[in-house]
Amino acid sequence: MEGRSKFLDPSKVPLKQRIDGNIWATLVQVTQMLLILAVLAAMVLCFLPVIQTSQKLQADKTKVSQDIATALETSRRLQQQLELLKNNPLYIERNARDRLNLGRPGEVIFRFDPYQPNPNAPATP
Repeated sequence: MEGRSKFLDPSKVPLKQRIDGNIWATLVQVTQMLLILAVLAAMVLCFLPVIQTSQKLQADKTKVSQDIATALETSRRLQQQLELLKNNPLYIERNARDRLNLGRPGEVIFRFDPYQPNPNAPATP
């Protein structure tokens, strides 16, 4: 121990002996805390893109699920309309009258425009 100076002697460095006024013990604790915070920050930064990608994919999944539900409802409605067109002659007749303005021979068809209030007319109470 004669060749070593007091700075290199581990028994002379009071790491955990006293915290009240020892600067080295305080610096060791601060360094340990900073190291732990740095490791935690590095972990968060490594996983942040993965978390953001996961949230984006979840939002896309929700949108696609809504689109699928809308498409299924449209498909169900069109399938029902197809069945009615195949099997129900009254439905065919009603569509011909309403959409194509067709009628039976000898019938007179009256069409009225939908009611649209006059924007210049005063409102009645």
